[in-house]
Amino acid sequence: MITQDEAIARLYHAGLRLTKARECLLRLVLDSSAPFSVKTLYERAENEGMDIHLATVHRNLAEFTEMGIVDKLPGEDNCLFTLHREQQSSAHVFCLDCRHLVALDSMDLQHPEELEALSRALVQQGFDASTIRLMLSAHCQTQKTNLQLCPGSGSDADPDSYCK
Repeated sequence: MITQDEAIARLYHAGLRLTKARECLLRLVLDSSAPFSVKTLYERAENEGMDIHLATVHRNLAEFTEMGIVDKLPGEDNCLFTLHREQQSSAHVFCLDCRHLVALDSMDLQHPEELEALSRALVQQGFDASTIRLMLSAHCQTQKTNLQLCPGSGSDADPDSYCK
């Protein structure tokens, strides 16, 4: 995982200054334990007392992505970002009800033989099967009539993370 010093070095190498807003956003990104959206990062910055524009968050996340500090995950109608890790393979499920992204930690994508058919198809098309990033979408199993936590929302979820 990238350290703050490494991230700052990448900023300077790219010719970017370490502004107060960029420093705050960088710290919030590096402290993130789960994927986040532009809006989520914006709200976290506001909660930290930063007077920041949403466009600043968009611009900085684009720069962080370009520098390899964060990775952009494809989503439904908005993108999610996650801290870049050297391990390229990952699997996630996007909840269509509450919009949470849940990591499938039990899938071992580092060993392509466990996903043999998918791996063969990728190799036949000229891809490196050891770098699979799998993104699935599904509905929660919770009843839509009851306000219950989505299985992927975690124990520290806010009321907006309930399936409705």
